[in-house]
Amino acid sequence: MSLSSSYTRLLFSTLLCTGLVACSPFHTKLPPSQVAVPAQFSATPQDAQPTDLTNWWTAWQDPLLDQLVQNALAANPEIRMAQERVQESRAYTQMAKSALYPTIGATGGMMGGGVDWRHPVPPLMKMADPDIQDPATDGHLAGITMAWEPDIWGRNRARKRAAQHMALAAADVLHGTHMAIAADVAANYLTARGMQQRIALLDQSARTLQELLRYATARFDAGQTTRADLETITAQINQVQAQRPLLVAAFDACRHRLAILSGLPPEQAPDLSAPAQYRVPAPPVTELPSTVLDRRPDVLLQKNIVQANLERLISTKTDLLPRFGLEFFGGDGRLRFDGIPGVSGSGGLMAVNAYLPIFTAGRIQAKIRAADSQLKQAVASYDQTVLTVLAEVEDAYESRSSADQNIASLSGEVSSLSLATTQAQGLYEGGQFTMQDILTTRIKKISAQDELVSAQTRQALATVRLARALGGGWDTQTTKR
Repeated sequence: MSLSSSYTRLLFSTLLCTGLVACSPFHTKLPPSQVAVPAQFSATPQDAQPTDLTNWWTAWQDPLLDQLVQNALAANPEIRMAQERVQESRAYTQMAKSALYPTIGATGGMMGGGVDWRHPVPPLMKMADPDIQDPATDGHLAGITMAWEPDIWGRNRARKRAAQHMALAAADVLHGTHMAIAADVAANYLTARGMQQRIALLDQSARTLQELLRYATARFDAGQTTRADLETITAQINQVQAQRPLLVAAFDACRHRLAILSGLPPEQAPDLSAPAQYRVPAPPVTELPSTVLDRRPDVLLQKNIVQANLERLISTKTDLLPRFGLEFFGGDGRLRFDGIPGVSGSGGLMAVNAYLPIFTAGRIQAKIRAADSQLKQAVASYDQTVLTVLAEVEDAYESRSSADQNIASLSGEVSSLSLATTQAQGLYEGGQFTMQDILTTRIKKISAQDELVSAQTRQALATVRLARALGGGWDTQTTKR
């Protein structure tokens, strides 16, 4: 067969294979989701403008909170791990893409040695070369190899698309980590601030009780009260003092958590000695449930996993079809014996291979059933994630609404007790109230203030949960997906 004829047949085979691309008889459909997404959230405020959730924590107008969040997003170990997983998945995508192209390589080799003739050397050759008993040999071979399996049924392209979706899923994990870290920082910071206020109120209550104890002791010495009254006040003081270490420990735990989130040891926890007051912003608002699903990283993660499993199923089904391969080798070589004319030449070898599975004991069909089951599991997991997200948003809205109502009631109670304290002071000065009446009213006011601070902390945490439930904490516009 001539070289030109071989090239012609190789070219014809290549064109025939590539002409069958996209002719796969398998039309695999994606199983539909079984979750009916509502048109709107029942607790969403009406006629409210959607909130920009990218950096939702800036709505608190607290520079220290902003700094803590930025530090955590820049140095948190979980974020670093997620970033490396994105790079790893992109490398796997490149590996899957490379299967679509021919593999070309260069090969070469050299050899040398000697030959010891087993038969006597003819006299004439001995006269011509006295060393012909052990002639030297050398040779070389160098060439180019190429191998290619045309992706006729789309097997490798399906694998590439599956790898691309898994790379997107890795990016979704990174976005979800950003979202979780920002919420974790805000929750611990706001909890710590609430603890600070409660510790201050506890100390104020302790001072007031001490003052009440001194007053009651003086009355006891004057025979105007009983020992039981003194013991009751003492028990109250002990109760307040017992609460303080618990609040301080909870406060320090929040500070330590803030350090860990920023990639620092607990000993380098941030200084929160600044004033503890903060303003809780209005609850964030989104447009539609579908908008939330489009920006929640966990939903996008499950969606990409579903798509990846669909592509894997398509790729697995192509194992039932024939596979073709093209191989080529072209090179140059030379072989020489001392005293004998050398042999050299160049040329090429070409081959077209085909493989069709006939009997595999059901292995391929089992792989297809397994891949189909994995796809259906991924769809079910997606549905479960959607239901969880919808519930999180509704619960977060309701939690924030109930906290607002609770604060309104407690604020009214604190206002009433503040007025009662002022009136008791006036009645005391008029001789109608005793100092014990004033101090008792003041203690009730402090207790109401403590309940109000606890409610404000719950309100703040509900706002953080709502921002996270709505998918806030990462930039959907500038992040490369």
